[in-house]
Amino acid sequence: MALFAIADLHLGRDMAMFGPVWENHREKLAARWQRVVNPGDTVLILGDISWGMRLEDALPDLQFLKSLPGSKRILKGNHDYWWQTERKMAAAILDADLSLLKPEIIAGVAFCGTRGWLVPQHPLYNEETDGKVYRREVLRLEMALNGVQKLRREEPLAVMMHFPPACGGEATDFITLMQSYGVSHCYYGHLHGADQEKALVGKEWGINFHLVAADYVNFTPVLVSC
Repeated sequence: MALFAIADLHLGRDMAMFGPVWENHREKLAARWQRVVNPGDTVLILGDISWGMRLEDALPDLQFLKSLPGSKRILKGNHDYWWQTERKMAAAILDADLSLLKPEIIAGVAFCGTRGWLVPQHPLYNEETDGKVYRREVLRLEMALNGVQKLRREEPLAVMMHFPPACGGEATDFITLMQSYGVSHCYYGHLHGADQEKALVGKEWGINFHLVAADYVNFTPVLVSC
């Protein structure tokens, strides 16, 4: 049993307009997923899953994911407009094979997550429009870390996010929280194109950061190794 992570599948839309890397991306994802993921494995999908505007619009994409090997845990991204309450999603699609990402221990790794948001150091951050959401996501990460701390013993701790937890080389409240809980690895997505060239990748502030946006990892789920 192994644990994988990938983000930004952007299903339900022809993405070729965003560059040749996105041509036939659904087919590439399916082929490469099946190459590395076995039925007993788990894949964490870190947001921007489907372009569907409503849950019923996203159902074909979610069913497609369920047809792929392994069980899946999903996290909301900024483009997942179809996302509904857990109760509504459970009635429509969620089950043991496709469920929400919550504090859990799989394959010897303790993990939890939250969507995240633009951090104050980001050039597009606006305190009036982004401040409340940013602070709410910090609180959600703290609650998630509290939850996973109750489950773990000596397992390494990993945080899963959609947005990058820092920008421009300055620590954020996300980083401070991860440090205080002893997080060793952080996996995230959201970044595309030229933004990937300056992505937070490697070890900073004592934490190992991994960008797993689908176009960055060649549409292949990445083994979560701590």
